[in-house]
Amino acid sequence: MKHALTFLVIFVTAVSSLTAANDNYPFGGRASGMGNAAVPLYGFWAISHNQAGLARLETMSAGVYFENRFLARELNFGAGALAYPSTYGVLGFNFTHFGFDLYNETKVSLSYARSFGERFSSGLQLNYHNTYIADDYGNTASFTFELGFIFEILPGLHIGAHIFNPTRTPIGDFADERIPTIFRTGFSYEFSDRVILVAETEKSINHNPAFRAGVEYQITESLFLRGGIGTQPTTNAFGFGMKMGNLTIDMAMSFHHILGYSPQLSLMYKFR
Repeated sequence: MKHALTFLVIFVTAVSSLTAANDNYPFGGRASGMGNAAVPLYGFWAISHNQAGLARLETMSAGVYFENRFLARELNFGAGALAYPSTYGVLGFNFTHFGFDLYNETKVSLSYARSFGERFSSGLQLNYHNTYIADDYGNTASFTFELGFIFEILPGLHIGAHIFNPTRTPIGDFADERIPTIFRTGFSYEFSDRVILVAETEKSINHNPAFRAGVEYQITESLFLRGGIGTQPTTNAFGFGMKMGNLTIDMAMSFHHILGYSPQLSLMYKFR
C-alpha cells in the first residue's frame, strides 16, 4: 500500500504539471491528427471541441475514442459519444474516462447545438464531473457547463470560439481547488475542396496561452491525411482518416518533446 500511495503522489504531480485536474480533455481522431486545432470545425467530434460544430449534422451518429497517453497504461483516456439531429437542433451525449484504479476522472455530458441561418451556429453543453482517489480520499463530484459559436465570415473562412467552465467551479473543499476555466478561439480556411487549414489559441486560467495549427488534405473521396503542431507543451501530430461506407476510422499519433508518443484512435458510425 505504501508503494501504491507513493506512486499515486508521483502520478498526480506529473499529471498536474501537464493539465489541471478535471481539465477539458479533447477527443476525436480527426482533431488529434491536426494537433487538436479544431474549435472552428463542423462535424461529429465537435462534441468535444466546440458543440456549435454539431449544428450541421444531418444523421444520427455514434463514436468511440481511445488514447494511450505517453504509452503509459495509467494515463489511458477513453470516450464515447452520440449525436441525434432533430427539427429543433442537434442533441448530443458523451462520456469520458481518464486514469486508472488509484486515480481517475469521469465526465458525463449533455449537449445541444443549433444553426441560426446559414452562417452562424451555437452550442451548449452541461457536464457532470467525478474524481476518484483511492483509500480514504474517495469521490468528489461537481457540475460545469461550456458553450461556443462558429461563424462563417466568407465562403470557406470560419471563426470559432468556445469557453469551458466560465464559473470556475470548485472540485472540492481542499485548498479551494477549482476546475480550470479554458477559452479557445481560432479560424479555419478551405483552400479547396481537398485542403483545409486550422489555427487556434487556447488560454487556461492555470497555464500560459497555447497555439495550435493543423492541416487536412483529402487524398481521395475516402482517404484523408493530417498534420499539426502545438505549444505549451511543444507537440507534433500526424494522422489519417478512412471512410468505409457509414464507418469513419481516424488514427493519429502525437509526440511530446519530453514524454514521448501518444497514439489515438476513433471510430464513428453514421446511421441511415
